[in-house]
Amino acid sequence: MFGVKIYVSGDHIFPHESAVLVMNHRTRVDWNFLWAAMYQACMPHVACHKLKFVLKDPIRHIPGAGWVMQMNGFLYITRRWEEDQGRLSRTLDYLIALDSRTQLLIFPEGTDLTKNSKEKSDKYALQHDLPRYTYTLHPKTTGFAYLVQHLQRASYLDAVYDLTIAYPDFIPQSEIDLVRGRLPDEVHFHIKRIPTAEIPTHESTLRKWLENKWSDKEGILKQFYEQKTFSSAEIWPMAKMLPLRAAFGFWSILTGMMVLLLIISPIFQLWALIHAAFFVGLSIFNTGFSQLEMGWYSRWKSYPFQAKRS
Repeated sequence: MFGVKIYVSGDHIFPHESAVLVMNHRTRVDWNFLWAAMYQACMPHVACHKLKFVLKDPIRHIPGAGWVMQMNGFLYITRRWEEDQGRLSRTLDYLIALDSRTQLLIFPEGTDLTKNSKEKSDKYALQHDLPRYTYTLHPKTTGFAYLVQHLQRASYLDAVYDLTIAYPDFIPQSEIDLVRGRLPDEVHFHIKRIPTAEIPTHESTLRKWLENKWSDKEGILKQFYEQKTFSSAEIWPMAKMLPLRAAFGFWSILTGMMVLLLIISPIFQLWALIHAAFFVGLSIFNTGFSQLEMGWYSRWKSYPFQAKRS
C-alpha cells in the first residue's frame, strides 16, 4: 500500500495459538507496518489473528485511536511495576477464563531507537558491563518474564515469536513523516517461532534468555544493514493486494461518512459527544474500558446463579 513493499521471511505465525510476540522497536511507527506483516505472516488465515499490543499508558488517552485500542483489549502499562503487575495479571486471567488464544506483542526495549534512548541504553550497558548496541536497545525483561510465566503456569502458552523489523532505505521516525508522505520503499520482517517446550520457566533464566535473543538480534540487524536483506532467509510471496485495497476503501468510506455526519447531523454530534465524555471519564476515573469490562465480568461470574452453573 502507498508504494511500501512489506517483505516477510522466516516462520509463519499460527493465529490460533496463545503466544507472546517480541519485536525490536526501531521507530514510533513500526506498528503501522506490522499490521501488513501480520497479514502475510498468518496466511492463509489472515483474518484470524488476535494481536494485542502492550503499550505505554498515555496512549490510551488519545481521542479516537486510544479509545478503540481500549475496546480491543490492548494492555497498558505505567512503568510502575506494582500497578502494572496487577493490570497484566487481571488481563491474562480474563483472557484465559474466556479461552481467548491471543497474540500479545511487547516491545521489550520500552521505546523506539532514538539518540536519547540510545544514550540511556549505552549508559545501562556501561553500568552492567554489557556491550553497547547500535541497532537495538538493551531490553527490559521484567514485563516479558511476567507475561510468559503467567501463561506458562496456566498451561496457556504455545509459543514465543521473535520478530525483527528493519528498514533498508528510509527510516520514518514519527507520524509526521507518514503524513508528509515520507515513506520507506521497503520494510522487512523476520520471524522466528520458539515453541513453549524450548522456553525457560524460571524468572532469572527467562530474563537471560531474552537478553541473549537481543544480542542475537543485534548481530542479525548488523548483517541486514550490510546486505540489505536477512541472510539465508527465503522471502515469502507478496500477499494479494485486492483484500487490502478493499479493506482500505471500506474504512476510508466509513471514516468519511462519520466525519460528514459529525458536521451535518445534530443527532450524530450528540452521540459522539456522549461517547467522548464516556471515554474521557474513563481516562480520569478508571484505567480503561478493558479494565472496566473485566470488572463487569468478575461481578457477573460471582452472581449466585453463575456459581451454581460452574
